[in-house]
Amino acid sequence: EFEPWLERMRRGEKNILHTAVIEVYGCSSGTSDTAAKNKYLPISREQIRWQQKAGFDVLARYVTMTGDTGMTGGFSLQLMPPAVIKKEGPVGVTSNPGLMLLHMPAVSRMMILPKPPLRDLENYDRKLDAIADAYLNHDVRAMSGTTCWFPNLFDRLLVAARRRGMNARVIHDIWPNLRALFGGGVHAGPYREIIAQRVGRAIPLIDNYNATEGGIFAVTDQLDSPAMGMIPDRGVFFEFIPREEHGRPNPRRYALWEVEKGGEYSVAVTTCSGLYGYYMGDFIRFTDVFPHRIEFTGRASGVLSVTQELVTNLEVERAVAFALAETGSAVVDFSCGADVGIGGTAKGRYVLFAEFERPPAELSAFAAAFDDELRRQNRVYREHRSQDVAILSPELVALPSGS
Repeated sequence: EFEPWLERMRRGEKNILHTAVIEVYGCSSGTSDTAAKNKYLPISREQIRWQQKAGFDVLARYVTMTGDTGMTGGFSLQLMPPAVIKKEGPVGVTSNPGLMLLHMPAVSRMMILPKPPLRDLENYDRKLDAIADAYLNHDVRAMSGTTCWFPNLFDRLLVAARRRGMNARVIHDIWPNLRALFGGGVHAGPYREIIAQRVGRAIPLIDNYNATEGGIFAVTDQLDSPAMGMIPDRGVFFEFIPREEHGRPNPRRYALWEVEKGGEYSVAVTTCSGLYGYYMGDFIRFTDVFPHRIEFTGRASGVLSVTQELVTNLEVERAVAFALAETGSAVVDFSCGADVGIGGTAKGRYVLFAEFERPPAELSAFAAAFDDELRRQNRVYREHRSQDVAILSPELVALPSGS
């Protein structure tokens, strides 16, 4: 519904959804249930200023939690998209993380890695190898990026260090002062063990919930909890729609002060860039209220559904984390899909693809544990799995090392 107006704004018109001409649009890396061919979202100068403050909130909460004031004494490595604004007619298009790299305070920018032109490489495979080779001897104290990219870079760092003759068993041998990872984008649970193994010790992993629509909405505020504290006062007005009403015409909308503990909601935002009651396609659950703390529970479009069970990515990730703990295994990365029409029937099954760092003794035991936890997480999956009535037991495909 917003797309025709946003297209007019991108052609340089003003007084559409915003009085000014919005000069920069963020190409969202997320998926949504929008019918738009591309998801370009307006980012006003005012929103950039709010996002800078929210970025400081993340650092401030980390220091408050840990007392670690020494983190800023070295470099921070940002695994972000290129910080390049591509001109498209009268406006520019970029990624929101890349845009915020360009708007970092000058003092902070001095201590940010990678530097141009390496920073702006678009090919991530080349970029990770180049980072590993270029910054072995730098005092890196923090890293930011999507959580699942951290072990990927760590593996390349170890290869680069050994190529230079360094006696490096773990990342701590290369970057002894690395003390914090600022992640997001995926549930951190399944990656924690592999990250700790690669680093050589436990390391704080600060999660955040952010979106091109308005920046950082929540961040880890307790190191022993997967929930995140909301950041409600940085240029975004939130409304929450009960999950069961998502997609219905004229659903109930609750303000932040009206939500209930334990409630699961779809998120709508109104921003200072011209979005009004904009459905993000995200689902979150409030684990606490006053102060408000949330868990990201999935996306409206990011579900597996063989028989309308609507299993979310978070439920899959929790099931993987449970199976890893039950079988004493460790995973490098994984993905999940569904196979339908098995044996000429209408039945389907989930197929989990995993590259193991430490494989389970029995693949069948891992698949069974994964299945058990999915049953606990999702009522409809449990009912449709009962006696294989509609969904058969899941299949685990163990991928070769390096996949």
